[in-house]
Amino acid sequence: MFGIALLWIGYLLFMTTKYDYDISIFFLIIGILFFIITIILMTQVYGFAAIIFVVPFVVHTGYIVYKDELNHNHRKEHYLWIICAYGISYLITQIALYGRIESHEIAMIDILSVNAFFIVMWILAQISIWNFLFLRRSLPLTKAELGEEMEFSRTDKNGTMSQTKEQLREFQERTQEFTHRTRRSIDLEKMRNKRDKFKNTIKEKIDIQDDDIPNWMKRPKWIKPGIVELICGIILFLFTLLELNNRNALFASGEWELSQTSYVIEWITLFLLLIIIIIYIITTLTHFLRGKFYYVQMFMISILFFKLLTEFVNIMIHGLLLSIFITPILLIMLVAVIIAFVIQMRTPVDGQ
Repeated sequence: MFGIALLWIGYLLFMTTKYDYDISIFFLIIGILFFIITIILMTQVYGFAAIIFVVPFVVHTGYIVYKDELNHNHRKEHYLWIICAYGISYLITQIALYGRIESHEIAMIDILSVNAFFIVMWILAQISIWNFLFLRRSLPLTKAELGEEMEFSRTDKNGTMSQTKEQLREFQERTQEFTHRTRRSIDLEKMRNKRDKFKNTIKEKIDIQDDDIPNWMKRPKWIKPGIVELICGIILFLFTLLELNNRNALFASGEWELSQTSYVIEWITLFLLLIIIIIYIITTLTHFLRGKFYYVQMFMISILFFKLLTEFVNIMIHGLLLSIFITPILLIMLVAVIIAFVIQMRTPVDGQ
């Protein structure tokens, strides 16, 4: 019934713009409900720790809704807020999950299906929020403003063009006052001045010149950040490929049973990790040579950083039983990913 209702809504959106405002509110409510339902269901797997996902959901949704109001020159910082919110939440919930697995409160076989369901719910929530945002940006003038009696139709190209030219959105007018009032309540300029003053104070107290650094501690001129990132990516790729090959050899030997689902989960995790590493290496090389795909590279190294950090923390807390890497290999990979992550954070966005 819900799917049929969405098909009917899609038909209305295709035929007319009369109900755009009401449908945009509907998508916003549906997106929020999907997030709430996801969090409630996640508590069945991750326990009470799943409540922490409220933070990244709110941060992410707030960014999508108020994206146009934010300073585009600080897009990297905005993305980092979202990444850190999801990454820290993932770290905490994985620690709780592995603890529940050790106490046999949840079976390993349930992890894949449950996580896949959560990902689908999260994607549906994101689609709903983006539909709301699209409709908010494309709302046409009202009939009263245009002085016309006829309903707008998306099948009429002339009507659509006239709506696009006007750029006046009914819903945006309703929310614009609230948005500006919220921004005025926070003195961003004052906060930036305090931040800059603090930075200048630190620089004055710690003023290290090039002559103060011994020659053996200086970075060779031929070593560029992009080359170091590629080396780190290759290290991650080789060790992940090695572990994946070990799982493949285990499956090929037939010395495992279907009930040993941990091997299946490890294989899928390693395979997905390998794909992310390959994308990271490709985007790093492209950015190094042509200056493209900076943000894709940042997202990939952030995923790798929080994943390997979570693996290391879980080994420290729960031991090696549930880890996909042995400790020596994980330590080498963690050092490599930290170096690459720090370089990525220090690399300025192209054009800034």
